[in-house]
Amino acid sequence: MIVSPHPQRSIQWLDEHLGLPTASCFKKIITTRGKPSESADKFIDELAGEYITKRHTKRFVSMKMKLASEREPDARSLYSLMTRNEVEEVGLCYKDEHKKFGASPDGLIEPGGGFETKDAEPHIQIMRRRTKWNGMEHFQQVQGCLYVCEREWWDLQSYCEDMIPIIIRFYRDEKFIRALEEILSKFCDDLYMRIRKEKEA
Repeated sequence: MIVSPHPQRSIQWLDEHLGLPTASCFKKIITTRGKPSESADKFIDELAGEYITKRHTKRFVSMKMKLASEREPDARSLYSLMTRNEVEEVGLCYKDEHKKFGASPDGLIEPGGGFETKDAEPHIQIMRRRTKWNGMEHFQQVQGCLYVCEREWWDLQSYCEDMIPIIIRFYRDEKFIRALEEILSKFCDDLYMRIRKEKEA
């Protein structure tokens, strides 16, 4: 694993993401069943456009998303207080020196863990606790982080200010990770081929 020195959400960190598939978007590449996603082709177009123009695809950022980002330090601190796990903030993580894809974890925990937190409104937090939330809507992201960051386990937290957090621990799903490795490799090859064709057009 290679860790970028640039802090998350810095200009340099944003530029590193141009045209790069990262774990938070792996659901656009692979399904939870380890099959290619139907949205992969459209996602290739998006990343190819970013790579060629050096411009970020416009993504709507709601006030709720902005507040969630601002609450992340509090979510991280509460997690550390409850679990006594020290969370290290890191920049963009690449799987290897080829830097074809990466992950931007909310934190790494030594010796073999990681951390991801998701903000929730009070009614969502109550619903998640009542229905015994399993976090599977973030499965591809979490397993992608485990793969990219070479970790053994990953804690996924549902955080709501002034409420008790929900923490779910995921372990490596080696069968899924093998499928991810294969599908991600083909996705990257297709991405570079599309970039090359577009530049030659």
